Amino acid sequence: MSLMAAMALGLPSQTAMTELRRRCKEILKREGLSPWEIAYLRGVIERRPREYVEAWASGYAAGLAEGIAKGILVVLDVRRLPVPGFARERITSCSDPARLDDWLRRARTVECVEALFSEGAGALQE
Repeated sequence: MSLMAAMALGLPSQTAMTELRRRCKEILKREGLSPWEIAYLRGVIERRPREYVEAWASGYAAGLAEGIAKGILVVLDVRRLPVPGFARERITSCSDPARLDDWLRRARTVECVEALFSEGAGALQE
């Protein structure tokens, strides 16, 4: 959740900022960064103005989504499944990490690319 989204939901800016910092720390821990990198980035996040933190978090999330989307396309390519333009656009324009993770897991077993987006077992709802 971005800082602006949290504030739009009625959270006071300080509460939203605390939540954003908490989520950034969770992301940093999950992504396999070294302890030094985590400590450095935490320090940067906590000492920077709100606008910087929001921009950093947004850029980090966008980069993470882009990386997962590329991974999906690589898996489909390795499996020699043709990826129509509409599917490529849907994959590369998605910014929801949970949905992308689901598609990545499903990419290794689907029979066709369109099955990534089906509402079957494991698919996330639109």
